Order: sequence, then structure tokens, then C-alpha cells
Amino acid sequence: MAREFIDAASAERLLRDLEATASATMRRVVADARDHVWLLEQIATVDVNGDAEFQRQLCRHAGMRGKLRMRRDELFAILDDFRRSATRTYPDLLMKISELTGQVEKSVASEILALLEPDQPTIDREVRELLPRYGFYPLPESPLFDECVAYHRELRAAMMMVVALPSFTRLETRFDQAVGEGSGLLSPLRKLNLQLSGSYRTVALMPNMAAAKKGLPRKVGVPHPSMAATIPATSTRPGVRLHLCR
Repeated sequence: MAREFIDAASAERLLRDLEATASATMRRVVADARDHVWLLEQIATVDVNGDAEFQRQLCRHAGMRGKLRMRRDELFAILDDFRRSATRTYPDLLMKISELTGQVEKSVASEILALLEPDQPTIDREVRELLPRYGFYPLPESPLFDECVAYHRELRAAMMMVVALPSFTRLETRFDQAVGEGSGLLSPLRKLNLQLSGSYRTVALMPNMAAAKKGLPRKVGVPHPSMAATIPATSTRPGVRLHLCR
């Protein structure tokens, strides 16, 4: 099945929805933004392997749990080594962290990379569930490593397209005023990412007019085109499955 991406009209609708719900969601967005700013200020010089407060804040911010939390010392060693690297890419970090647990740790890897590379997105649950509402293709339930890498790349392209729209300026100005001085450390992509994550629950409650326009026809017995079989025959996807992912 061909992948679907956000077009200009859908991007404008997304920005309108974020702006319409900002009064209800900005408090959570600001709290997450300030947490991110604090980590940004620390990560270049902090003793990653020994600073307990930094480790606690990063674990909470990145949502580390289960096997990954049990191997946190090894994770911080990876972070310490990775931040000194001349080239920092999502596939490299994703592989190193995923090898600790045998699971594709796409969310945690993207959260950590975003602290080191400001124009890289975060693949959190809220973003993954919200963007299909605006036409962006969903990530498979149990994605392979290569699928996560491709999704991360396409997600960045989609977000860069959205922040380039003139209407994003209004949303960014409101965000900057709410966050205050620390907002200067955040890239436009990170500001959008934080608002997508913080607004998911509120935006999801809004009526989806684009979906309503695709409603079933009134004539009984005539199947709507959307009811046609859209699931292709099962086929194996190339790549190595590390196990279930987060």
C-alpha cells in the first residue's frame, strides 16, 4: 500500500486545530517544553554516568521503563559515547539502544537524539496516533527496524513542511510567550513536536470533518469505495525483527 503524507491543506488544518485547542493544552505543553530545555542545558557538560538528577529527569522525560530502565547504566554509557561522536544518526542510536533490550526502542532513541540534534523529531505515541488524522501514514503495530528508520525520516520531512507555512508563525509566537526565555533554545520543529504531543488528547476529541466527508452513501446496497478491501495479501517485510517495539 502506498504511503500517505501530509499535504498543504491538511497541514493548515492541523495548525488551525492546534491553535484552537491551545488554551486548553498550553499548560502541559509548557511543562514538557521546560523539561526539554532543562535537559538541553545540561546534556553537553553534565556527567551523564554519575549525575543522579539528570538521569532521573531523562528517564522520566524519555519514558524509560521495563528492560531499558533495568539497564540504565549501559544506556547512559551509550549516551555519553554518542554525544561525543562527530556524526550522530538515528539508525546508529536506535541500533545501540535496541540491542540492550532486544526491542526496537524507537521512542526513547528519538527522544535522546532530539536532545543532541535539535531538528530531529520524536516518535512518541501521541504523535503516531494524532498525525494519521491529517493524512500521515501510521506506523505498523510491530514495526521492523528499517520501518522505524524510514518513519523517523518521513516524520521529520512532514514537520519541516508544516513549520515552513506562514500560519505556523502565530502558533510559534504564542508558544514562545508561554514558555518564556527558554524557548530560544528550541528549534521550530521541536516546538511543533511538543505541541503535537501535548495536544493529542484534546485535538482527538474534535470532530474530524475530513473523515465525515468520506461517510457512507445513503443508497442501500451500494458499497462505498472506502469499504473496498484495502489490506494487501500478507507478505514478509524485509529486515530483521528485534522483537516487539515501544
